[in-house]
Amino acid sequence: MSEERLQAVAETVEAHEEGSDARRRLAQLSTALAQLDADSETTALVPVESVAPMVSAILKALGSAPSSESGEALAESRRQAIRAEAIEEARARYRLSRVGSGSVAVIVSVLWLLPQLVTAFGSEAVVAALQTSILAPLFAYAFFDPIAFGVGLYAWFFFGLTGLMEQNDRRRIDWVTTDAARAALLRRAVLTARQRGEQDSITKADVRDALGKGLRPTFALRLLGARDVSASFLDRVTSFHVSELAAQGVLAPSTQASLSPRYLVAEEVSRDLKP
Repeated sequence: MSEERLQAVAETVEAHEEGSDARRRLAQLSTALAQLDADSETTALVPVESVAPMVSAILKALGSAPSSESGEALAESRRQAIRAEAIEEARARYRLSRVGSGSVAVIVSVLWLLPQLVTAFGSEAVVAALQTSILAPLFAYAFFDPIAFGVGLYAWFFFGLTGLMEQNDRRRIDWVTTDAARAALLRRAVLTARQRGEQDSITKADVRDALGKGLRPTFALRLLGARDVSASFLDRVTSFHVSELAAQGVLAPSTQASLSPRYLVAEEVSRDLKP
């Protein structure tokens, strides 16, 4: 057994057990590790009297289940990692449209206001310079003002809209990893399976489809440029919820052959999810 493995086992024992018995097993592991370190250049064996205590401590450490506090901490860590990655993906999805619409809005607004500002606050020399510049034909065009106003208004509107859509995505991301979202996704997946005639099991694809339907933008938002969340985000969230449901005893792996991993729904939960 490698030094890193023994150190990991020692840390597990120290974290999950207390009392003199735990300290005794930890001392036994330390003795065995020191023996291995001393004989690292040779093929010497561990003393016989150290084998039984060492194996006992290792098996107990490997078989010990993590505490509920550590399980909750691990789930919260996974939840925060998924949120952080999804928020960065949402920011990247809207970055180009926000930068593009914002740049157009600023440029058109400056062009639209420039003649009025120069006329109101500029000197005669500045006004003359503007009238002889390459922009003079543009400003002299009869429909320049209404066109510039319309384009600028639309660009500012789209700039603000992309910001609102990004905030909306962030709120949905915050919700979709909660316990309430997990219960809603399970209900949708069970109802979908029942429509196929399956009363006591669901597939991982059922949970993923339920998640995708909840995050799919409306037709109006699609016309405005909103896109679906990425497939990798759906997979991460689905795996997170399925593993949490399995840890809670709500789902259990099924031996039935299926294209997508199949899980049996706990009987008492299935009764509570009646339509």
